[in-house]
Amino acid sequence: MPMKKKLRTLRVDNSEYLYSIGGTYIADTEESIFIMRIFVDKYSKYALFVHFRVLDDYYVGNPLNHGVLLYNTALEKKIVVNLNRPLFIRLALDYGLEQGWRPTKERLELDGLDLLVQHGYQIDKLLKKTYSK
Repeated sequence: MPMKKKLRTLRVDNSEYLYSIGGTYIADTEESIFIMRIFVDKYSKYALFVHFRVLDDYYVGNPLNHGVLLYNTALEKKIVVNLNRPLFIRLALDYGLEQGWRPTKERLELDGLDLLVQHGYQIDKLLKKTYSK
């Protein structure tokens, strides 16, 4: 699935960010990648890209696109994680800024699964299972 063209707005304090979301399927590995693209207006070439590469679900595709129940160790309960929600866009923005992203100076790509782990989410069920004999 190509990146959606519709831009959405996220306001943080006095700053305004534009973002789009989308995803792609990798048939060889049966995985999919959910992609967040966040930038400041007129500086789209310096966007923050946050990728979430997970095992693709046969019925719904990327589970993070539709909502998946993940245990959060910090909150000690299960939370529905749907990356379309502004809460997760804001977490990705804050994560990018913490990692040194400068919205008007440079582009940055980050692994979104690291973000989820940092916030206490157990992501094992999103990853491809490997086994040995």
